[in-house]
Amino acid sequence: MTNIKEKAGINPTDFGFSIVKLAAATGAMVWGIYHPFSANDRVVFLWLIAAFFVYNSAVYLSIFKLPDKASRIYLIEFFLDLAFLAVIVPMTGGMNSTFTLGYFLIAAAQSFYYGLAGSIWIALVSVATYLLSCPYCLFAMHWTDLSLRSGFLALFSIMMGYLSDRERRMHRQLVNAEQLAAMGMMSAQLAHSVRNPLSTISLSAELLEDEIKKYDGKDTEEAGTLVKSIINEVYRINDVIEDHLNFMRRSKTGQERSNINSVVDSLIRFLEKEGQSKGISFKRSFDEDLPSAAIEESRLRQVLLNIIRNSFEAMPDGGCIEINTGRQKNEVEISVGDNGPGIPREYQKRIFEPFFTTKDIGTGLGLYIARDIILECGGGISCDSRKDKGTTIKLRLPFAA
Repeated sequence: MTNIKEKAGINPTDFGFSIVKLAAATGAMVWGIYHPFSANDRVVFLWLIAAFFVYNSAVYLSIFKLPDKASRIYLIEFFLDLAFLAVIVPMTGGMNSTFTLGYFLIAAAQSFYYGLAGSIWIALVSVATYLLSCPYCLFAMHWTDLSLRSGFLALFSIMMGYLSDRERRMHRQLVNAEQLAAMGMMSAQLAHSVRNPLSTISLSAELLEDEIKKYDGKDTEEAGTLVKSIINEVYRINDVIEDHLNFMRRSKTGQERSNINSVVDSLIRFLEKEGQSKGISFKRSFDEDLPSAAIEESRLRQVLLNIIRNSFEAMPDGGCIEINTGRQKNEVEISVGDNGPGIPREYQKRIFEPFFTTKDIGTGLGLYIARDIILECGGGISCDSRKDKGTTIKLRLPFAA
């Protein structure tokens, strides 16, 4: 799948950060003009603030021009900002300086950008710089004051990282909801507009195949191959439509019981002929004393069929699919593994997302629907894939009551 980069432009978050930073620099400039300083200290301070203003302008112009390198630029900005405060704080009153609040501003902005994971190291570096910016001041303050200030700074940083991650999750959910709404509006029209001509094409191709078989003694092998190719492609398009329709009309699973081994065995027998035509064999290993699982048989068949179809497509030159059943504590476990090329590491976290696919023809809904069904039943699904060694999808389902 080809990555499509976002169009270059000004990100609203980056623009907001730039306004806040430049406003802080302007406020510091005004503070330096009216604060009771010695003449020499005032000049040095104002030159530092001017340099801060210029370098921040350069930083954000670089980010607007090179948005794909924003992560590195923000990291450089983080350390430069801390170095700036480490110089300004001793000049303006040490630990009692108003500019110690700048550590909170820097930690907030950087934690919001890097999220919860990044906010932890941002908190540690910010607290360390805060304490070391005025070493001689440490002896003038009680350790309880230093601890409380450091704790507030660290907690503020981590809280901003958490809020940032939550905001991003909510944004992704909103985007997904909008996509699903659009899919719902077009699914019925898609089924009616496409399936009718597909049925005509399929029927005509099958009739043409029967006519070709009547011409005995002539070279009809190539014509027969072309007709079969047409029929197979019609089936593939029909599968795409079926994925969309199943996705839109999926309903909550009922509290029914399924004999896992029976469902898996019948599905393998159903797919064996198709697998043989593709050079794919099945290998199975069942736990004969496996309890029933809390899932409808039709839904379980749909989940397994989606997974096995993916394995078929991952092994165009043939291979082997191994399906095992067993138990783990109070759950039934089903594993479906193939010896295909595997899934690239950068895609493994996204394969269960709706509409994500690496195939030229595909909806990106098969594994999402499978995950949705399994989670509704109170189970779990996971993927383990290694380059050139294949992919294994594991399903966990609770025992039936």
